[in-house]
Amino acid sequence: MKKIFLSLATLFISLSAMAQNEQVKDTIVYTDALKFPVIGQITRQGFEDPYDRLPLVLKDSIRKELWDLGKNSSGVAVRFRSDSKRIMLRWTVLNNMWMNHMAPAGIKGLDLYALENGKWTFVGSGRPGLSKGTFTSRAIDNTDGSMREYMLYMSLYDCTTKVEIGTYSQSAIDQPLVNLPVREKPVVVYGTSITQGGCASRSGMSYTSILERWTNREFINLGFSGNGRLDYEIARLMAQADASLYIMDNMANCSTAQLDRLIPFVKILREKHPDTPILLLGNAHYTYRAFDTVTEKMVGEKNARLVELYKELKKTDKNIYYMDAEKMIGTDEEGTVDGTHFTNLGFMRMSEALYPTVDKLIKKSTK
Repeated sequence: MKKIFLSLATLFISLSAMAQNEQVKDTIVYTDALKFPVIGQITRQGFEDPYDRLPLVLKDSIRKELWDLGKNSSGVAVRFRSDSKRIMLRWTVLNNMWMNHMAPAGIKGLDLYALENGKWTFVGSGRPGLSKGTFTSRAIDNTDGSMREYMLYMSLYDCTTKVEIGTYSQSAIDQPLVNLPVREKPVVVYGTSITQGGCASRSGMSYTSILERWTNREFINLGFSGNGRLDYEIARLMAQADASLYIMDNMANCSTAQLDRLIPFVKILREKHPDTPILLLGNAHYTYRAFDTVTEKMVGEKNARLVELYKELKKTDKNIYYMDAEKMIGTDEEGTVDGTHFTNLGFMRMSEALYPTVDKLIKKSTK
């Protein structure tokens, strides 16, 4: 009887120890994402908040609308690696934005991708809750425990001020070992709300981020919702980057008259980068144009003016290119959420249309 009692006691102690070990294993510890490389910013330091797109030095010299939008973290991402079977995300946003035509996961959520066989594959989202601006969300659970390279995208339409990555306490989380996306000679994209990512359902689905994953080249997103109006301060900022390609996607925010700022804008880029390819995109297709005769006329006039300016620039600039955007999101009128801003379908179609040209120009510039 005494032996049975001792055996049961020993079993109980063993089970208790196993339970305690399992509890330790299951403890999530959070690591500040700033311990890892941040990509998607035109400079490496000097920001008011760590995931801003515009450096603090510009705060008092540009339009307030530009500054406020520059604090939205669109296209900014963090690279790390981990073997944790569960990854949690905890983050804080500045404004806790809400819009009636865009999913919260796109506005103020996070997006996690893993590098699998040389390709970036979607893992899971950090989905914001109903709290006042600090959220916790499980991105993935029950992985096989392999060490993986990850990329975590920040919010498209809010300022991500703090991000923490949660992993099991006995797991590793460390610096990336793979230099992908390649950070040398990034692609710099200037534009409007569509460039910024409106209205992708999650933050990794803006077309700049899709192309970043497909080309494995760092993209810097300088899309400013409603404010891609060819401000020369932004041209000077863009010129600070030793880019492989500049993309100009500003048509939706410029009147025909404002397009006259294009040639001086390009001249600022050319002063420092005389040979870097510059790709001009035509006005994106508005699906309601068939019914709105005023918009139909306006877009036609703007596109015609852009072609004129392109031809004028092409006379002396062999490295400037133009793409018509009329059919970039398809012809079935199903690529937008409101007739103007793209759904994920629209962004995928635009990326598919752009990829061959963008990939070719990147390779030409970096060979």
